[in-house]
Amino acid sequence: MEDLSHQFKEGDIILGYYEVLSVIGRGDFGIVYRVRGVRGRYRGKILALKVASNPYGVEYLWKEAQTLILFNHPNIISLQSYLYKKDRGELYVLYELMDVGDLKEYVLSKGGLSEKEALKVLWNITNGLAFLHSRGYIHSDIKPENVFGKKVLKSIVWKLGDFGLLKIRGSVSVLDIKGTLGYIAPEVFRGEIHRSSDIYSLGCLLYFTLFQRDPFHSEDRKEKLKRNKEGLYLPPEGVSDKVRGLLERMLERDYKKRFRTAAELKDYLVVEGLV
Repeated sequence: MEDLSHQFKEGDIILGYYEVLSVIGRGDFGIVYRVRGVRGRYRGKILALKVASNPYGVEYLWKEAQTLILFNHPNIISLQSYLYKKDRGELYVLYELMDVGDLKEYVLSKGGLSEKEALKVLWNITNGLAFLHSRGYIHSDIKPENVFGKKVLKSIVWKLGDFGLLKIRGSVSVLDIKGTLGYIAPEVFRGEIHRSSDIYSLGCLLYFTLFQRDPFHSEDRKEKLKRNKEGLYLPPEGVSDKVRGLLERMLERDYKKRFRTAAELKDYLVVEGLV
């Protein structure tokens, strides 16, 4: 799906405002550049610019931009502006730069996180997710690649990103169900999705931060799919009783037995002294 016909190189000036410093990444939607503002309101600032030039990417990013422009939360990636160039069929979306990168690469580079650091990541993302849930949204694609870190003083703040699959609660049909294998709640495979489905995905994310793999890891994709559908995760070992209990509740197959919302999970983390 990726259209590489409109690649920019280092030193190029995009839209007359942004100098390309490097390529951050590529995906089905297009290319993400690290840029510096050369004039206008972002002059001198280092930002991330996504450029989509294929129909799939434009549609996906347009939906994300239309949604993110409404959000303002410290644990949700901040959208700065966006522009659609109809004559080129290209969409440009400007975001704050997350200089640590995505959570997947960070965890793998560290060889897994300590419980303390993993719980900090969980707390940050639970806060962002609680904001979404309170406004009637379901993220529906929580995974390490969609969580990004930013250095703030001597700490890292983690933020939820990638809102192309965002759903409005109660508006989802079976045909809308998407996600990433290894992070999908069992009921989603049956055509159901709830706010607690996000909690399940968040539990899978917590598992990954601790063990560097999702809970249903298998070299055989069919076996992994079977495990994920049935919620048969690999038991967590070498963690405290409190964290094991937390994982077990977040990864409960019956969505009614999980935390119903991120706000409920936040309360639990505080009461149990996990943050």
